[in-house]
Amino acid sequence: MLYYWILTTWTDDECKAIMENSCKALPGGGKLIACEPVLPKESDDSHRTRALLEGDIFVMTIYRAKGKHRTEEEFKKLGLSAGFPHFRAFYIDYFYTVLEFTK
Repeated sequence: MLYYWILTTWTDDECKAIMENSCKALPGGGKLIACEPVLPKESDDSHRTRALLEGDIFVMTIYRAKGKHRTEEEFKKLGLSAGFPHFRAFYIDYFYTVLEFTK
């Protein structure tokens, strides 16, 4: 299953429900792939961090504080809580990260 900018637009509880349903639908070894903005662990003065934080404000505004950007660790915890024991993150460009959750 592939999601692009979906998890960013929902609350943690809603993301968990989406991911649990995906996990149930996947066979053993199946993968949920999401392409999402991922916040750095700590803020700094880089252009990347600034762009991600501005994007986070945009998401919170558009989705009425429902959605948010998350850190890699927050995505990992969501995946584990939804039943995915394996997680990897691939930073592909300035803004997006491919998140791989494996059943």
